[in-house]
Amino acid sequence: MKVLLQTLLFGFLAAGGLAADLRAERFNVGPDDDWFSLLNGDALQPGDTVSLQPGIYSDSRRLVLSHRGTPASPIVIQSMKGGEVVFRRPDARQNTFNLEGAQYLTLRGLSITAGAAGIRIRGTANHPAKAITVEEMHIHHINGVAVTCNHPGDDYSGMIFRRNHIHHTAGHGEAFYLGGNNGSAIFHDSEVSENYIHHLDGPEISQGDGIEIKQGSYGNLVARNVIHNTNYPAITVYGASGRTVNRVEENVIWSTNDSAMQVAADCVVRGNWIANEGHCLYSRNHQQAVVGNLDIDGNILIAKGTASAIRIIHPRDSSGSNQLSGPVRIHRNRIVVSGPATAIRIPNDKLIQTVDNVVNEVRLEQRNVTASMIEPSALSSVLTAEHPVCKVLTNADLLRQFQARRTKQTD
Repeated sequence: MKVLLQTLLFGFLAAGGLAADLRAERFNVGPDDDWFSLLNGDALQPGDTVSLQPGIYSDSRRLVLSHRGTPASPIVIQSMKGGEVVFRRPDARQNTFNLEGAQYLTLRGLSITAGAAGIRIRGTANHPAKAITVEEMHIHHINGVAVTCNHPGDDYSGMIFRRNHIHHTAGHGEAFYLGGNNGSAIFHDSEVSENYIHHLDGPEISQGDGIEIKQGSYGNLVARNVIHNTNYPAITVYGASGRTVNRVEENVIWSTNDSAMQVAADCVVRGNWIANEGHCLYSRNHQQAVVGNLDIDGNILIAKGTASAIRIIHPRDSSGSNQLSGPVRIHRNRIVVSGPATAIRIPNDKLIQTVDNVVNEVRLEQRNVTASMIEPSALSSVLTAEHPVCKVLTNADLLRQFQARRTKQTD
C-alpha cells in the first residue's frame, strides 16, 4: 500500500499538481542587499514571496517587474512588519515601478515617494498585464500619476487596487488612471476599493482626478473609497460601450474643485456620500459615451454651493447623439441643498425617471428631513476598521464634512 501511495503521489507531482508550490521560495532582503536584481525581470516563480526589510530602497536604474504567477500560486512582494519600506527614486526620470507583462502578482505594504509615476502597468507582446493586486501601499509626493493602466492597445483584467493611501501627486495627477482615451486601452472586470485619496489639487497638478475609468472600460467596481481635495472629479467614469456596466458604490467624497463625481453612461451609482461646492453628480456626453443607462440610487448628496446635487446634460445639448443611450433612473436619493443650489436639474425626457427622492431645499438644520442621513452608524457601515482613512481621520472628522453647513447656520 505504501508503495502504491508513493507511486500515485509521484504521478500527481509529475503532472504538475503540486510542482509550483514545491518550487516556491521565500526571500528575505534588505536595502543593503541586491534587491534590484531580485525584483527586476521575470525570474520569480509562481508561489514565491519576497519580504522586504524596513528601510529606504533607492536606485537610479529603471525597475521593471515582469514576474508571472498563476491563479493558484501568485507571486507576492511585501513589506515586513516593524517599520516602513520606502521606495524613493533619486530623480524623476523614471517611474518607481514598471510592471510589464506581470500576471498574478501582488505588491503589498510598500511606500513610494519621489520619482515620476508611482506604478505604471502595461502588457508585453506575449503577456497581457492581468490579475495584479496593489494593496496597502502609501504613494505620495510623486511627480506624476500614482497608478496607471493606460498603455495603448492593452487589455487589463482582474486588477485589484485596495486599501491604498494616495496623496500629493503631480503632472496629470490622477490617483488611478485606468483605461485609455477613446477606448485605446480597456480596463475591465476589476476592483478599486477602500482607498484613501486626497490632495490631488496642488499647483503642479494639471488635472487631478481621484479615480478615472476611461471610455470602453467595463464591469468594474469602484467602492468604499474616501476621496477629498481633488482638482478634477473625485471619480470620473465614461461609458462601457454596451458591455457590462460599471458600479460606483458607497464612496465618501467632499471638497473637489470640480463636480464630485462625473459619470456619463452605463453605470450604477449607489449609496455614495457626497458633499461638494460644485455638482455632486454630473452627467454629460464624454468622448464616445452618450448619456444614459444610469441607475442613481440611494445616494446622500449635500450641495453646498451654487451648483446642483444632480445635474444631467441631455445629449442634444451636448456633443453627439440627440437622444439618451438608455433609461436614467434617479431614485431613493437623500438630497440637501443650501443657498442658491438646486437639488435635481435634469432635462425633460421620458427616459429619465425620478422616484422616492427626499429633498430639503431650504436649510440643513431641518433635522426631521436630514437626521437619518448623518447618523454615525450609517457612515461607519461604509468603512471598515482596515480602511486606510481610519489611520488619519476619526469618524467625527468624516461626519463633520457632512455637518459643516448645519454647524455654520446654527451658531
